[in-house]
Amino acid sequence: SGLCSYRSNASVSKHNFDNVIVFPNPVKKDFAGDIAISGLTNETNVKITDISGNLVFETASSGGTAVWNGKNFDGEKVSTGVYLFLCTSPDFEKSIVKKILLYN
Repeated sequence: SGLCSYRSNASVSKHNFDNVIVFPNPVKKDFAGDIAISGLTNETNVKITDISGNLVFETASSGGTAVWNGKNFDGEKVSTGVYLFLCTSPDFEKSIVKKILLYN
């Protein structure tokens, strides 16, 4: 009697980093959700830094997708600015850097 949809933070992993996407980008002030980076290999380490190189969060992908709620290690929303996603495969053979603009 209706339509239902479900979005998980897990996805099929890739063998390389040919089509890595961060969305949404830019992240608008009123956005309420997770920022996702997809197109990764399984268990890719993702370090998120501000433009100065300060580590604000770290996570690992579940399948081919990693998510971030826009908060730092202390659970506080990060400041407006450019953030870098430093992604490294578990075997350290592949890496990629992506960037987003976040408004808060």
